Amino acid sequence: MAKWRSRPTASKDDLDLTPPEERRARRLRRLFLLALPAVVALAVAIYFAAPTIGGAIKAWQSRRLAKQAFALIDRKQWSEANAKARDAYLLRPGEPQSWRAIAQLASRTGQGTAALEWWKKLDEQQRLTIEDRRDFAGAALAAGELATAGTQIDQLLAQRGGTAPIDILLAGQLAARRNDAVLAVDYAERVMADKHTRPYEVLSAAILVLSVTTRESPPHAAAWKRIEDLARDRGNAASREALVFLANQQSLAPLRVDTSLSLGPSNAAGQPATTMGLIEIADALEKHPDSRPYHQLLALQLRAQHDPALTDQYVADAVGRFGNADDETFAALAAWLNGVGRARKTLDLLPLDRAVKRQDLFLQHINALAALERWDEVKEVLSSERFPLEPVFQHMYLATARTRLGEATAATNEWNRALQAAGTPEKLLTLASYAEQARANDIADTAYSEAIKLAPQNRAAHAGRLRVALASRHTAEAQTVAAEIVQLWPEDAAARNEDAYLRLLLGASDGAAETAERQAQVLVAQEPSNWSARATLGLARLRLGKKKDALAAFRNVRATGSEPPGALAVRAAILAVNGYEEGARGDAHKLGAEHLLPEERALIAPLLYD
Repeated sequence: MAKWRSRPTASKDDLDLTPPEERRARRLRRLFLLALPAVVALAVAIYFAAPTIGGAIKAWQSRRLAKQAFALIDRKQWSEANAKARDAYLLRPGEPQSWRAIAQLASRTGQGTAALEWWKKLDEQQRLTIEDRRDFAGAALAAGELATAGTQIDQLLAQRGGTAPIDILLAGQLAARRNDAVLAVDYAERVMADKHTRPYEVLSAAILVLSVTTRESPPHAAAWKRIEDLARDRGNAASREALVFLANQQSLAPLRVDTSLSLGPSNAAGQPATTMGLIEIADALEKHPDSRPYHQLLALQLRAQHDPALTDQYVADAVGRFGNADDETFAALAAWLNGVGRARKTLDLLPLDRAVKRQDLFLQHINALAALERWDEVKEVLSSERFPLEPVFQHMYLATARTRLGEATAATNEWNRALQAAGTPEKLLTLASYAEQARANDIADTAYSEAIKLAPQNRAAHAGRLRVALASRHTAEAQTVAAEIVQLWPEDAAARNEDAYLRLLLGASDGAAETAERQAQVLVAQEPSNWSARATLGLARLRLGKKKDALAAFRNVRATGSEPPGALAVRAAILAVNGYEEGARGDAHKLGAEHLLPEERALIAPLLYD
């Protein structure tokens, strides 16, 4: 019996009656269900990877901006380089290339203290290149961190590929800062003798020799001659700078030494032994292919120095050539006129209405008034606030004007206002330096102290406090500051020596003197020409009653004329107790007019009276 199906079964050949829209919707639902896990996984991956990807993009952009900053630094476009370096850092503060750009810019613009912070960050990350170490060492030298500079220079001198002349030059500059004149000259002469030395390095090496030798010495004369050779060679890259140095540093020109057998007085002795006179330097400056208005004005200044009777003619020439120039050149002209004693002419050409248009013009107007001692007008102009000077500068200039007018209380108030307005370490250091020059030592000390509060590791501020204390002849205060420097920079041998020397001057003996003797002995062995170290060694032995050993501290060392007066006072005292009375008295009388601390003067006081 046949079975009947309960439901009809569609044949395979029957047409599908499902609407196309429904079939499409079914397919989309199936695709969605299949894709959903992948979409979720991708979203999770993007969520967690986005910061990394974004960070990588920002890092790349930061490095690109830093690279642009390096190119601008090479072209000495400082403002533009500063903007690029700042943007690179703000885009990604943790990018080492942005640190490098900031550090390099600060180093090349003479901001050694600011540069150190960034070089140290790179050093901590072990990212310093050879060029970085050179800039790092230069910044440390500029900031007075000799131990830090020494560490970097040691690394440079230990290079596997050989030492470059610039590295030897840095070593020479470090030796000079450590008062080791003999070693400094040795390094500098090696640099000048190397055929691979670049022109600017030759110039720097020659200047280094001049800074640590006397005008009568053969190395001094040879170094000056080397600078003259650079200056005469217009094709040399350092020619213009050599000419500028010769023009501005005639006081360093070597002196002729009388080597004749005549017993009569010689007119040659004590006269400059230069071969390049003022007129030749002036001609070279004017004709140099890279000469600018500043160099033209400097040439006219040399001509006026050579023939003062023609100064008015040279002033008229300068005014005729640059009186209608752009503001930047006109500011250089105003500075030149003030420099050659023609401040009245500056005011004729630069009335206040024009001066208030630019800060450099305004400051030259103020300088002209100050040169003419028209302090009432200086005070009036600054108080009127016709030009928006930074408050710190306005008040410190007003302090000087009020001091000259005899307004002591008002001057103190202006100094205090300047202190209140200087809210950054940089402004405080500027104020402190200006106060030092104005011999307002209390203000300078306060400004340095405030800078230290804001930047405890700022070596320049600590060095400034020490310098002010020594200039004020406050030995105990100076020793306290020196001890603080040693606590912050315990590896700095020069700082330790300064602290030990001041302790000995204040009467330290026994254990403290023995410690000072050991430290100084090590330093003298490392730096035989370091007179400061020898003074500490000799004074320590003197305090310990070892007068013959004290005398030995000054054996086998040659005076070059750059010795600290205090070290010579210690030597005179040691000579006296060892029976060399005549030589001791001669040294003491030579030191009579030198700046000595009270305790140093007390050492030679018995020798000043017959």
